[in-house]
Parts: sequence; C-alpha cells; structure tokens
Amino acid sequence: MVNSHILPHEFEFVEPHTLEEALTCMAAYPGKAQFMAGGTDLLVQMKMGRVRPEVIVGLSKIPALRYLILDQGLRIGALTTFRQIERSELIQRRYTALYEAAMAVTSIQIKTMGTLGGNLCHGSPAADSAPPLIAFGAEVKMINGDRERVVPLETFFAGAGQTLLTQEELMVEIRVPEPRANTGSAFMKLGRVSADLAKVSVAVVIEREQDICRDCKIVLGAVAEMPLRTKEAELILRGKIFKEDLVEEASLRVSEEVRPIDDSRSTSWYRKEVSRILVRDALNLAWERAV
Repeated sequence: MVNSHILPHEFEFVEPHTLEEALTCMAAYPGKAQFMAGGTDLLVQMKMGRVRPEVIVGLSKIPALRYLILDQGLRIGALTTFRQIERSELIQRRYTALYEAAMAVTSIQIKTMGTLGGNLCHGSPAADSAPPLIAFGAEVKMINGDRERVVPLETFFAGAGQTLLTQEELMVEIRVPEPRANTGSAFMKLGRVSADLAKVSVAVVIEREQDICRDCKIVLGAVAEMPLRTKEAELILRGKIFKEDLVEEASLRVSEEVRPIDDSRSTSWYRKEVSRILVRDALNLAWERAV
C-alpha cells in the first residue's frame, strides 16, 4: 500500500535566530532532534515515515547562514537557496556547472525553498549540487559549539543517505576554490521528467592549455551509493591532447567505473549507457568553454 500520510507524527518545532541558539537547542535534545534547512528533503522523509524526530530545529531565521561571498574563491552559506545560486551572474560565469545544477533542480518551489547545505547533508547519491561542487574541489565547514572542522566534499559522503556530519554538528559553509585561468565546466542531468531526481547526472571541470587537457575532474550522481568521481577516466585525458578518440575512451571507462543499481527511476544497464553519453557531451562542452 502506498504511504499517503498528509501529516507526519507530532513533533516540537523550535526556531532559533543565531548559530549559538541552534547548537544549544540541538544539545538540549540529544538523539531526539534534527536540524531543518529548507525542509524539501526532511519533510518528505517524515511524511513517508522514514524519520521521526521528536524535535525539529528550524534554521531559516538565521541570516548568518545565507550568503554568497567572493573571497579568494567562493564562500556559500549553508542556507543559500538554489534560486539565489541560479540568479548569480558570478556563479554563472565562473562556476558554470554549479549554475547549471541549480537550474536543473526540479521546480521553482524547490529552488526557492531548497538550500545548498540541506541538499548536501541529506546525503542523497542523486543530490544535484554534489557533482559540480566535488569537481570544483569544494570543502565544507561544520561546527559543534566552539569546535569546527573543514573536510573536502569528496570525502563528506559516507554511503546512501549518510555523511560524516554528526547529529550535534551543523554545516555552516561551503568553500569553493577559484578556478584557474582557461577552465571550463559543464553539468548535465537526465531524469524521467523535468521535475524529478536524476537517473544520472554528471559534472565536468576541465583546465585547458591550448590543445592540452592540463587537468580534469569527472563526477557523477545517481550511479553509486554516493556521488562518484571517476579518477581512472580522468587519467586518460590528463596531460594529453584533447581529441575525439580519447574522449570516447574516457567516456567508456566511466561506464565501467560506475556502480548503478536498478530502482524505480531506472535500470543499472540504462544508467551505464547514459553515463557514457552524458560524460562525452559534458567533456566536449566544458572543453569549448575553457577559454
């Protein structure tokens, strides 16, 4: 029987106005509370009965978590929405793959409510923001009281729906390095319909030196239990003249590196085939943009 819950279980809702208040609230309910950013993931999980927090600590009233700052790279507050990202000319120009990922998010309602931090902390293998941010070499900053730690986003995911974030910690910032000169990027996504999670998504970042691919990053979503960087495929192109046969070889290697499953959105076989095609197209587009 389909779960048709309109409302989840009863819970207490608290809405702090500062980071300190938010962390104090979480500490007051050990093992019982959960942070909520935009709620576009958490509320769905609650309605389906998959999670049952007794207390929700809403973060939407904390302005210190909502910003875009250019400072030797890009600093993004965890409550920054996809709508803010897609409306930023800076991100469109310098971090094109991230801009395209924000554009690909399901609907204007989700873009307006959904946050970058929430999208990452949910730990979904299909998170739209994860592949481009990993490809750009992003790090995430997490705090717990007066303690903080910064980890590469590539190592932040620990499995399907799992991250390194502990219950008491709060992700506060995503840090993205400044791309080097002659860097191009691209993001592509295939879903069943436009307003759906990805069957497959791919982000590519290429650094170009005339006809040489000086460096490249290839990261896919929805093809493994967490976002996957395909390092063997990258090696095929790195330091080589960028040409069609190497692009085809790298794309084929990607289809061998991915570990997709059969689920309600697609089959493993189809995801492998689409991965190869999307990577080929994204590599070519990122290369054209690397000028």
